[in-house]
Amino acid sequence: MRTTKLAVAALSAAALLASLAGSASARNFSVTNRNFRVTWTPLITAEPFGFFSVRCNVTMEGSFHENTIPKVLESLIGYITRAIASHPCTNGEGWVWNGSEGALTGASSLPWHMRYAGFTGTLPGITGIEIHLIRPKISINNGICLGTYQPESHGATINVLTDRSSTITLGTESMSAIEGNCPSGRFGGTSNRITLLGTTTAISVSLI
Repeated sequence: MRTTKLAVAALSAAALLASLAGSASARNFSVTNRNFRVTWTPLITAEPFGFFSVRCNVTMEGSFHENTIPKVLESLIGYITRAIASHPCTNGEGWVWNGSEGALTGASSLPWHMRYAGFTGTLPGITGIEIHLIRPKISINNGICLGTYQPESHGATINVLTDRSSTITLGTESMSAIEGNCPSGRFGGTSNRITLLGTTTAISVSLI
């Protein structure tokens, strides 16, 4: 009996070590496709207390550098290469910079770099990949003020859903206007599922 108990304990310890080793060796994230499109319906730009918010449907397109994303802080993992706000918007107008007419400066800020900033959840059950958008640029006109916002870095989270598909939630950091007469503001909103560019196929995220 004592021999049997020792054998069971040894097997349990081996299984635990194998599980820990598997988690420790999971060093990267994997995406099923590199070229993506993501849409917010809507993306909200508002003052800190939510007054005079402008709500626009916004589509962003871009690409990951590789199908594998290493867990290396601030590593460059991809670009946003196109960002368009649909019109009309609610409570005003908004422009997401793509170099088109309507931009207050007329200057394009794209592409926006995406950098890895960590993950949420506990390995191996991750719930999100945190990223930094570098110098994203958005303008609003809510009928009371005009404002252009371009933070040096803005947080976002690629949410990993239970079916491994993903959405993006923008961070809630306060931003100061770099042009115009609007007060400080915030982005907000969670996107629809991230899809392969030009299709409705959801992009899946996994740990490898």
